[in-house]
Amino acid sequence: MKQSPLLNTIAALLALTTAALAQASDDDWQAAALRPGDVLRIDVFRVAEFNRTVRLEEDGEFNFPLCGTIQAMGKTTREIAAELTKRMENQITSPHVDVFVESWGPRTVYLLGELKSGSMSVELPTFGRMTALQAISGAGGFTESADLTNVAVLRRDAKTKRLTRMKIDVSALVSKNSGGDEFTLWPEDTLIVPKAPPVYVSGMVGAPGFSYIDTQRPPLCSEMIVRFGGLTSEADADNICIVRTNQDGVQERLTVSLLSPTLGQYESDTRIMPGDHIIVGLADKIYVLGEVNKPGPLEIPPNRVLTASQAIALAGSFTRVAKQSAVTLIRDRMMTEINLKKLYNNLENLERDVELKNGDILFVPESFW
Repeated sequence: MKQSPLLNTIAALLALTTAALAQASDDDWQAAALRPGDVLRIDVFRVAEFNRTVRLEEDGEFNFPLCGTIQAMGKTTREIAAELTKRMENQITSPHVDVFVESWGPRTVYLLGELKSGSMSVELPTFGRMTALQAISGAGGFTESADLTNVAVLRRDAKTKRLTRMKIDVSALVSKNSGGDEFTLWPEDTLIVPKAPPVYVSGMVGAPGFSYIDTQRPPLCSEMIVRFGGLTSEADADNICIVRTNQDGVQERLTVSLLSPTLGQYESDTRIMPGDHIIVGLADKIYVLGEVNKPGPLEIPPNRVLTASQAIALAGSFTRVAKQSAVTLIRDRMMTEINLKKLYNNLENLERDVELKNGDILFVPESFW
């Protein structure tokens, strides 16, 4: 008889579905699976002397007359009843065995770390499952400084006793793409929510130091600068450096400019992540000293060349007794004399003007005649 192609297709799909369900069943913990501490009531039909109550020992085993030691760890009551029936067949004619759970042993999960209710333990439901997010929700949720990307579950294998650490990115679990909550907890799991690393702020700010941030609402770089006392007068607001370690453990450097806001916001302002190090450097400056009307430091404007004559002008120009023909440039412990007298009288004189660099010192001496 020739089979229908449609029937063949349906049969293949059913086989695949059954295999997938079997795989899921193997991977997920079954709430009805027996564990140490469970108390079972075993009844043998018409053989009352075999009826009894047993408790699963630490290794998940119990002893039963005529059957010896029964390993019940991870099995269901139906599977235990079937095994007892098979072992009794040589002793009792057509035995019929019923197994019931009289009381369940503890199915505890331990929660540690950055949780609003603090460290605690919770009992898993007798039937059904509890996910990582459900357990965290029962503990009041995360604290502000919780590291959502490094939550971990410690699980010990019942047979090998080997401890395994499984990392959970909770920030991904709560996203739309992941379906919300996918990690199922098993009895005796320990769920650990670590504290996120602090953010360090150093350099030209009012109060350098470190602080923990709200990982669920990370602040902007500008907000962190304000939190640490704001920029000092010598800070380079145009080149604030953020050192960040990426997921591969490689350090990256980001540059943020807080020089001038646009519509109340800084164009390159960025969100700060746990573990970031914000470094505010010293602004480029030159120093004009001696016979000028406003001696002192001068900031070099970003992306601009500043010459000696321009620096003199910014310093209020020469005083009446300034020796314009013998201005001293001090750079890298070297001294050079510059003649800035009648600089703009002709083009040849302009060649005497010097482009200044960060840290240069111009000294204008006094003329005695």
